[in-house]
Parts: sequence; C-alpha cells; structure tokens
Amino acid sequence: MLKYKKTFVIPYYEIDKNKVLKPTSLLNILNEAAFEHSSISAKIDKMKEMNYAWMINRWKVYINKYPTAEEKITIETWTSNIDRFYAEREFLVFDEKDEAIIKASIIWIFVDISKRKPIKIPEEIQSAYMMINEKVFNDYFDFKEKIDIEDYIDFQVKRSEIDYNNHVNNTVYLNWMLETVPDEIYNNYKLREFEILYKKEIKYGDKVLSGIKELNYGSGKKFYHSIVNSDKNVNHAIGITVWEK
Repeated sequence: MLKYKKTFVIPYYEIDKNKVLKPTSLLNILNEAAFEHSSISAKIDKMKEMNYAWMINRWKVYINKYPTAEEKITIETWTSNIDRFYAEREFLVFDEKDEAIIKASIIWIFVDISKRKPIKIPEEIQSAYMMINEKVFNDYFDFKEKIDIEDYIDFQVKRSEIDYNNHVNNTVYLNWMLETVPDEIYNNYKLREFEILYKKEIKYGDKVLSGIKELNYGSGKKFYHSIVNSDKNVNHAIGITVWEK
C-alpha cells in the first residue's frame, strides 16, 4: 500500500471558538493517519520489540481552509523519502467536495529508545514503507539565522502533556507558541502556515519559556518562535507562524 487514506468526522470538542478545527487537533489527526499507515506497512509492534521508535523532527503545515464541526475530511498520506536516520511523510487533506484544503509534511528521526540516540533505519524498515518520490512542499524555512527574542511566557510541564515516549507531545509545542501571539492577531487573523523544528525533548516537571518576535511579512503577519529552558541556555524548539486576514 503506497498511499493510505483515512476519513475523519470533525467532533465538536476539537473545534475552537470560530467553530473550526484547532491547529493542534489537526496535528493529532495527521499523526493518527500516519500511525495507522505505519502499523499496516511497517509492523510497528516489531519496532517496539526491538526498542526502536520514530520521533518527530519537523512539521510544516499550510491550511487553505479549515474544516468545521461535523465535516467529513479525508487524509491521504505517504512516505516520500528515507535517508539514513530520517524519514519524510506527506499529507493532503480533502474536504467533502474532494478539494485539497490542507497540505503538510513531517520529518521523523529513527531512534534507539534505550539510548535516546538516532540510529540508521534498518533496510527491513526502509523497504516496508515503499516510498513515493512526491512532496507537497519544495522548501522549508531556514532556521540557521540567529534571531534574538526578548518577550517570553513561562510554562510548567503537566502530566497531561506527556506522550507514550515519556516526553512532551509534539502538539504541546504548538500550543505554547500560539499562546504568545498577540490577541489582536489571534482574534482577527487566521493561522495560515506554520513550521516547527524540534531540537531537544522536554520531560514532565520541566519549566520552559515560550518566546516570540515579529518578522517583516507583506500584508499579513509572521512570527518567529522559540521554546527554551528556564535558563534560556537550551533551545528545545523553534518555529514560524504565518497569519492572514
């Protein structure tokens, strides 16, 4: 099975005050489709027995139209590339009219859970995914430029934010970033695009700071985000959000 399709009906508890799907809930749904596809094609249970796992390295998402409550959507996903430690997966989300409304890409790192270190993806795992050389994005934001941030909000990691790998779930980072966006932007603009680069895992009980800085960007709004530890000497994640009216 090269491409996998999964249909979801958007429940009311996953929508925001505008009655559309929350961005964090979108990531959860995309992850669910990816997990189901992997379970079918790559025998996830066997990976667990060997103490291997996939950890998210990067998200990029573009939302042309948000699904609404009770709307039925179809997610199409496939593996587009595997290179040493990394694997890339693509997503297209279609509405009830079969129009593509969202596209997304995720990069995973293959790790040895006990050592918490990346390892080369075994040939057996690589062949099971049956790659399709087809990507939904041509480029990613270049996070190499150092951007200084002065405005931060602090968060204490809660039990409910820890996932099955015993670290903070990837969607929580997006929540922390969105909390720093000014009310005027959050209430009057739509989050059109975002990217997150995960750098160092966060554990239960940690205290983190979420920082934001506005960047120059045409008629819309663009923000640079950074999640750091309380001493600001460890960068856990960096991101970009793009907002349009």
